[in-house]
Amino acid sequence: MSSKNIIIDKLVTLKLKGIQTALLKQFDLPDSDELGFLERLNDLLDGELIAVGNKRRLRLQRQANLRWPQANISDVDYKLQPSLKKSVIANLVELEWIRNDRHCILTGATGTGKTHLACAIGNSAIMQQISVGFYRFNHLLLQLLAAHKEGELDKFRKKLNRIKLLIIDDWGISSLTATDRELLYDLVESRDKSSSLLITSQYPTEEWYSGFQEPTIAESVLDRIIHSAHQIHMTGPSMREAFGLQGGRNEK
Repeated sequence: MSSKNIIIDKLVTLKLKGIQTALLKQFDLPDSDELGFLERLNDLLDGELIAVGNKRRLRLQRQANLRWPQANISDVDYKLQPSLKKSVIANLVELEWIRNDRHCILTGATGTGKTHLACAIGNSAIMQQISVGFYRFNHLLLQLLAAHKEGELDKFRKKLNRIKLLIIDDWGISSLTATDRELLYDLVESRDKSSSLLITSQYPTEEWYSGFQEPTIAESVLDRIIHSAHQIHMTGPSMREAFGLQGGRNEK
C-alpha cells in the first residue's frame, strides 16, 4: 500500500473528513509539492475547520426544528412587504442583537410572513453556528406544564437555556393560569441577559399584558423582553395568498 493510501486510511479511522478531503485535493494539484510544509498544513487544517463547521450547522439545523427550514433572508420581497426596510433587516441578520442578548419582536396580521421571516433569521443565526430553537407559544406552555407535572422542569428549562436564540411563534393573549404565569416568568427570568428571544405575534405588545391577569407578573415578564427588543410591525398582503404557501414542518 502506498504512503498516500496509508495516510488516507488513518484519516478515515480518525474521522478527520475535512483533512482527508483537503489532502486528496492537494494530491490532485500538479504543483502541490512546491508548497511549503506550513502552507500545506494550514490548508489541511482549514479544510477540517470547514468540515467541522458544516457538520455543526447541519446538527443545529436539525435541532432547531424550524417551521420553515429552508427560509432565507433572500426570500424577502420588499415590494410585497413595504413595511420591511432593507437596512433594518440587514442590521438584524448581522446578529449583534443576539450576541448582546437582546430580543426581536415581529407583529402583524396573520399571513404577513412573520413566521417565515423569523425562520429566515433563525437560519442566518445557524449559519453563524448559533444555536436556535423553534416553539409555538401554546406548545411551549404545554411542554413546560408537562415537564412541571413530571418533575422534569429543571431538565427541560436547562435544555431551553442552552439555546442561544429561542423563537416563540404566535404569542397569544388568551388568559394564562397561575401555573402558566409562573412557568413563563421562570423561563424568561432564567434567560434574562444571557440569551435572546425572537417572538412573533398577531397582537401588538401592549395587548400582551392582558393575558397574564396579574399586572405585577405581566410587567416582570414582558418588561424584560419588550424594553430590550427590536420591534417590527409587518403589514401588506397575505403571503399565503400571494404564493399559495402551505404549512411548514410544524403545521399540518
